[in-house]
Amino acid sequence: MISVTPLRSRTGYWVRRAAKTPILITKRGIPIAALQPLREARSRQPIFKGRDWNKLPKINFDSTLILSEGRDGR
Repeated sequence: MISVTPLRSRTGYWVRRAAKTPILITKRGIPIAALQPLREARSRQPIFKGRDWNKLPKINFDSTLILSEGRDGR
């Protein structure tokens, strides 16, 4: 069991834990929800399993600069 406040502060931790065992969520001591594993979880295969990342072209600049410029223009 876990209350809502600790769930908010460490959501990722509790979701990973719920993948293995059900977790009851309470608010002021009253059960309100449950996190539980899926019955048939997918296998953890890479999305691009056939791609050889070492064959991608190397770049000589920081791509985060391009992303930042795009965000600044919003």
